[in-house]
Amino acid sequence: MYPQAEREVKCYFPTATPTKAAAHAKRNYSARQAISDAVFHRVNKALVDNQDVTAPPFLRVRVTMHGSIVLTTCNTQNNIIYEDYATIITDTLSYYGKCEKVELGKRFSQFLLHGVPTHLSLPDISNSIATNYPQLTQGQTPRWLTLADQREQKSTSTIVMTLTGSVKMANIGRHYLTICNCECQLNDYVS
Repeated sequence: MYPQAEREVKCYFPTATPTKAAAHAKRNYSARQAISDAVFHRVNKALVDNQDVTAPPFLRVRVTMHGSIVLTTCNTQNNIIYEDYATIITDTLSYYGKCEKVELGKRFSQFLLHGVPTHLSLPDISNSIATNYPQLTQGQTPRWLTLADQREQKSTSTIVMTLTGSVKMANIGRHYLTICNCECQLNDYVS
């Protein structure tokens, strides 16, 4: 079983005019925090009032400079399917404006690492990633992309690296990772 990870639920509100967009951008921290606090309490209450949800599902809320609202889930809420509650969230936020889209961040992101020495064990590879790149939170131990008999005669192969959260290559900021003293090429994983 995968460890639970915080996820972001992003609610986008249209900024129909340049004046409205400028007003969002001019809000100071205190104003955005007041909006965040109100949203936090309203949305958690609306979801807890639903008979299926027993505890407040959101840990924190923030308002972006563009007026979008980002709710971050508690990492213990494994029984909530947030997609099913998008309507409750948008209805609760109707006082703030018309929500045009609710987007749920992925729980895990996967990448390919090419050129990993095949003589290494998967726990050793995982430990090397954790040691060399502590900012990358692994969602599970890496796995080989190919079967053992396909790697038998190869000195290097490809692993699938799983990180918690919605991570993109740009967030990692590099195209190569050093694994057990070997430079391995990093690419997006397409299932």
